[in-house]
Amino acid sequence: MIFRNSMLSILRTKGKTALFLLLIFALTLSLCLGISLWVSIEGFLENLDNHYMTIGLIEYVGPDYPNDTVYDLSMTDALKNFDFSLITGFDDTILWDGSSRAIGYIDGFYRTDSHIPNNGASILVVGSTIPSGDGFYNAIVYDVIYSNLARKNTKIIINAGDIELQYGRYYLVYGNVYRALSSYLYFSFDEYSNLMAKEKGIEVPYILDITTDAKTGPRYRVPDDSVLYKVADTWKVINNSVIVCATDNLMSLFPFHQQELYIREGREFTDEEYKNGSRVCIISETAAKRIGVGVGDKINLSIAVSDYPGIENSFWTENGFQYSGEFTVVGITNNTQDKDFYVFVPKSSGIPVSRYYIGYAVGQAVIKNQSAAEFYEYLEPYMTGKLNLTIYDQGYSAVAEPFGIILRIIKIVTVVCAVMEIAMLALFGFLFVYRQRETSEIMLLLGTGKKRVCAYFLYSSGLISLIATLAGAVTGYYLHERVIRFITGIAGGYTTVDRRFSDGNLSVVKSLNFDLEMDPWLFVVAGFVIFVLAMLFCLAFTILTFRNKPGQRKMSGPKRAGKTSRLRGGSIKYAMLSILRGGARSAIVPVVAAVVVFFFGQTANTSNSYHKQLSEIYKNTTITGYFTDINGKQVGNLQVEAANINSLYHSGYITDLSVSWDMKYYYLGISRFADGTEREIEPLYVPQGFAAETIRNHMQRGPSIVGTNDIRTVPEFFYSDNIIMEFIDGFDESFLAKPTGDMPDNEVCCMIPTSLMKEKGINLGDTIRVATDETVYSEKYGAEIFYEIDLKVVGCFEKQGSEDLIYVPLSMVFDTERIWGKRDMLTGAPEETFDTGYTAGPEQNGYLSRFTFKSAVFKLADTGKLSEFKDYLEKAGYSQVNKIGNIREFVVLRDQKFNNVVNNINQQIRYLNVLYPCLYVLVGIIAVIISYLMTASRRMEFAIMRGLGTTKRQTFFSFFAEQVILSAAGCVLGLIVWRLLAGTVIPMHRVLITGFLVCYFTGSAVSVSIMNGRAVSEILSDRD
Repeated sequence: MIFRNSMLSILRTKGKTALFLLLIFALTLSLCLGISLWVSIEGFLENLDNHYMTIGLIEYVGPDYPNDTVYDLSMTDALKNFDFSLITGFDDTILWDGSSRAIGYIDGFYRTDSHIPNNGASILVVGSTIPSGDGFYNAIVYDVIYSNLARKNTKIIINAGDIELQYGRYYLVYGNVYRALSSYLYFSFDEYSNLMAKEKGIEVPYILDITTDAKTGPRYRVPDDSVLYKVADTWKVINNSVIVCATDNLMSLFPFHQQELYIREGREFTDEEYKNGSRVCIISETAAKRIGVGVGDKINLSIAVSDYPGIENSFWTENGFQYSGEFTVVGITNNTQDKDFYVFVPKSSGIPVSRYYIGYAVGQAVIKNQSAAEFYEYLEPYMTGKLNLTIYDQGYSAVAEPFGIILRIIKIVTVVCAVMEIAMLALFGFLFVYRQRETSEIMLLLGTGKKRVCAYFLYSSGLISLIATLAGAVTGYYLHERVIRFITGIAGGYTTVDRRFSDGNLSVVKSLNFDLEMDPWLFVVAGFVIFVLAMLFCLAFTILTFRNKPGQRKMSGPKRAGKTSRLRGGSIKYAMLSILRGGARSAIVPVVAAVVVFFFGQTANTSNSYHKQLSEIYKNTTITGYFTDINGKQVGNLQVEAANINSLYHSGYITDLSVSWDMKYYYLGISRFADGTEREIEPLYVPQGFAAETIRNHMQRGPSIVGTNDIRTVPEFFYSDNIIMEFIDGFDESFLAKPTGDMPDNEVCCMIPTSLMKEKGINLGDTIRVATDETVYSEKYGAEIFYEIDLKVVGCFEKQGSEDLIYVPLSMVFDTERIWGKRDMLTGAPEETFDTGYTAGPEQNGYLSRFTFKSAVFKLADTGKLSEFKDYLEKAGYSQVNKIGNIREFVVLRDQKFNNVVNNINQQIRYLNVLYPCLYVLVGIIAVIISYLMTASRRMEFAIMRGLGTTKRQTFFSFFAEQVILSAAGCVLGLIVWRLLAGTVIPMHRVLITGFLVCYFTGSAVSVSIMNGRAVSEILSDRD
């Protein structure tokens, strides 16, 4: 009977039943989806954290950067005072893996790569030497003691210089074998240099006559005790050496992290092997084949460590190896041309390492993925000199940041849904149970009993709750996958930072698929919890109906009226009297309004301050861009087409374009001294035969003349904080940006390194003469000579590279008018852009197509157009690091630090844009509710006024005017306090205050209107 009547009660209140079914269903569905999305995205972010690794790679950008096998003593000196505890002291640093390398050797391994330390080093027996002119001899190689290039019984051309070789004599020679433009091999004498041998006092001859002069038997004999045998044994080890890299985390090493190297067979090191000093190693596939080993086999690895820098000084055969041990091969990597000779071992294996850095990597810090930007901002200020920090996150931030923002929004929405669900369940219990307390009282009077009363209410409310929560949970489960797909689609197209062409986006990008499946038990549990809460609320409100004993319910009604008087003076007077007599009640509204005004001021000013900061950053930040290689490492030795540079310059997006080109030179001497004294210099004649080829080959291996319009952007000084320079009176570095025709007496001026000045005895103001590899016929000398250039030395500098580079104005060989137009200085923005009608004619395009630049650097003209410029680069087809476009020229913008700062501010603005509107709406709703309650709570006064004959119009304006006066007074008070504390009231603040007042006035008007629409008797009998 109880169950039947409970079900019938549902049918009697069809509207209310349907309403709560829909509300509970909708909120259950929203809450289940919110919880499932919360769990799914958090799980995905956790998987991302495990799948991706972020490293901060610290490098020293030396003159041979990015050569990974070079010894650079300046790097060792630069790091002497660097505090590495700064890295480990960062809270989110997981591991600091400093570079630990050594030169090693494995029996049976040989090298054929282009990084062999001295591939041309050779010890040969030569004879049958026939002079060919200018110190060159044609000869036959009779024996090879050591050489990677020369072969026995082959022809070779010897550049003997001043050494005279005799036909019929046999020589044991040491030097370098090389190839020139022809197919023949060349040999030049060289002095052997090994500091370990020199320490022992060992002298190595570079030529030795070994002819026996015997009429019978061998025509030559190499002495058994010749030191050149030891030199040969030393070069065999050095030129076939391996670089042993000791690490605490193999996958944090740059080539593995960037997937240049990966394990093809076997595995990487285990945690136990890192900790326990296991003698295990990982070698390349090439090395494994040449040695003849596989995974599980053992190799004998020897280590050569020296007190002297340089690979050539790391080993001397008499000294032997400083370490030798047996290592088990646990992994084999793929083949790469420049890493086939690398061997990787755990640091704990105990191998000795070089006291000097090999390569330019200082080390890499493994940091928490989400802390990459903070780590960069923390450590970047300490990257002084040529130290450089680059963050590689494998694309983590591009994937995680959108999902992180979505997750924060989902959390907010889920919490709001949970609160609304609880409120709705409480309202459901109140309206569906407590409002039927008369029914409860009647049932108790009839002797039903409390348990059966509870059953009566819980059967009906439980059925509604069960259907709604079950439907919501089931629907949520089936919608989950679709919603996840929708969100992943949004995240895929949503970026918090535009990383295109950025120096913060030099990393390879890994991918990880989102797991769309969700455990159905999560929805079951969520639905069950909501159902239980609904039952608890209904039970609680059922129990509340038992508080009053049946038949003893207190009745409320109007109290006996006191002394009354007739109202005179109208609505405003009554409103003022009501305010004065209201006491604490009258103080509530002004206090609330003042607090709201102050709150709105705080929110509006906070948002405004963030936008001001953003505007200042865009205004005061200059972003530099440059051309590089596919790996983002090199800034020079490129091939950048002049036509592309011209198009980029006239795009209107860049300014202060600087480029460089170079050509090899041969120093001839000082042609005119600073005091005007001239000196005759013998030209460099073009010899006949192989000698000309040798000179050209010598030039190609020598220093260069570099033409540029800005010395601070050339590769040598690109990463430098300071350049030490000196000039003659009237000159500074800006002369490089002037056309040659603007120079005094049409001279070509130059800057040279102080080292060259000291070596050649050059002073500032002198004019030097150099030769290039072009040849011309000289009428003066009646012979063909190498083209000569006179350069006036107007400045000098402390070089930071290994070569004696000479810097000259860009316009020395390039017609700058073709790009910059007619202007005095090659700086600033273009006078014409494509938008203003600039076009390059056929003749200009033909000229530009013949030129390529070795480097190119520029500045962004307007930082506010950064994204627009990136759109232009992408549309034009320029390539990004690790992402090739139609134009195989790679552009990098140095905007990582800028992006980090802007992203932090934008993130705050995004939060405010999501949070503040919700708060504003909430404040508006509260304003309506407060105004409604403040009026509705005075229904007795309302009834009395109406009972005394006051018209509806008078009562409306009396109560409405009171609320207007109170709220307006509170707003004025709040504004006065705000002006005293903050100083200004911004337009947004005024708009928000107006909105609050509109909401408050609306609530008051609606409340008074509702009250006015009811009869006096109805107002007096209202018990709610």
